[in-house]
Amino acid sequence: MLDLHGISRADLASFSEALMRLWPHGDQHIPGLRQAMAEQMPAVAAKWGFDTVDVVAIFIGQVSLECGAGLEVVENLNYTAKRMMAVWPKRFPTLASAMPYAGNPKALANKTYNGRMGNRPGSDDGWNYRGRGGTQTTGHDGYEATGRAVGLDLLSDPDLVNTPEHFLETAAADFVKCGCLPFARKGDIDSVTHHLNGGFTGLADRKAWTKRWRAALAIQPAPAPAADGVLRLGAKGYEVTALQNRLVELGYTVGTVDGQFGRATRVAVVALQLDRGLAGTGEVDDATREALKRDLTKPVSEARADATADDLRQAGSATVAQGDTLTWWGKILTGLGLAGGGGHAAQQSGALDTVKDAADKVSTFRGVFEQVQDVAGWVVSTATTYWWVLLPIAGVGAIHYGRSIVNQRLQDHRSAVNMGR
Repeated sequence: MLDLHGISRADLASFSEALMRLWPHGDQHIPGLRQAMAEQMPAVAAKWGFDTVDVVAIFIGQVSLECGAGLEVVENLNYTAKRMMAVWPKRFPTLASAMPYAGNPKALANKTYNGRMGNRPGSDDGWNYRGRGGTQTTGHDGYEATGRAVGLDLLSDPDLVNTPEHFLETAAADFVKCGCLPFARKGDIDSVTHHLNGGFTGLADRKAWTKRWRAALAIQPAPAPAADGVLRLGAKGYEVTALQNRLVELGYTVGTVDGQFGRATRVAVVALQLDRGLAGTGEVDDATREALKRDLTKPVSEARADATADDLRQAGSATVAQGDTLTWWGKILTGLGLAGGGGHAAQQSGALDTVKDAADKVSTFRGVFEQVQDVAGWVVSTATTYWWVLLPIAGVGAIHYGRSIVNQRLQDHRSAVNMGR
């Protein structure tokens, strides 16, 4: 038995038993996974510095959440458009922007992950290096660093992280590489989560998993940090940065996201507290943290939530006016084309039927171009004679683009994403 600095043979036997119980379907996607993990834990714990049973409990608690106790060993990117808007609000601010990627995991992976984490724009890196393994290793750089740490070429074969032989150690290497170990030794699950996750996603569930593992391994939690854990004016660091990013996601203004808890950040915290029925202390205590995790959007008034496009017109919205102007010109172009080009000749060539069919079926500006592609060959071959057919096609596009501008502005107004324009 390797020297694990306080981890006994009995502790490791408890780990094996607990793994079978707490991961009842852990072998479903990787046959033999649980047995391999139980056998490898002594060597992995010694190699990566997991020198107390509590560190093991915190580590495996994080892994349990990340991979769904062995049931989610590859990132599921088969999202609906609405789910994409909730997970990536900045990338997909509207339903129209999310729709092309709904139910298309590969396209979504490349859209959301390319251009960062070492993934090349215009490649399949986002898909090839999507989340896998016990800690959901993600991105070209993530796979490269983890592979280098354990001596594997994960760039050529990223699926190696999901083999029984390498699952546990690649997860441990990723855990240590992300800077989690010092905080695990202190029992600071919040900081472990932030370093591994880049935020606090699933924090309550991570703590629940750790509690289960601590109970299964019959250990007491490590003592809590001496500080009261309250973020207040003057605080600095990654926790403040995470707070500022979350406030921005919820629609509050913090000034610059710089990791400095200044007056602008304090004002935003007070606003959130008052919106949620909390005392406006401007300090981020446990109740405020719960509000930050629980609420998805900044509350809006009933009048704003139920507003119509006419309400925005009466309020003098410049964006709505621009959309209306574009729609008006679209109607003019459509009318000129249909009336001035010779309806009889168009009927004979089939062009007018095509234009009307496009007008009836198209629902978005993207749809207009799909309809245009259907008649593009005819237009090119007959443009010198039937040039007027381009007018209603352009008109239909302008109408639907103008309407989409108005609809988007209305959604922004209702959700308080943009308070003006």
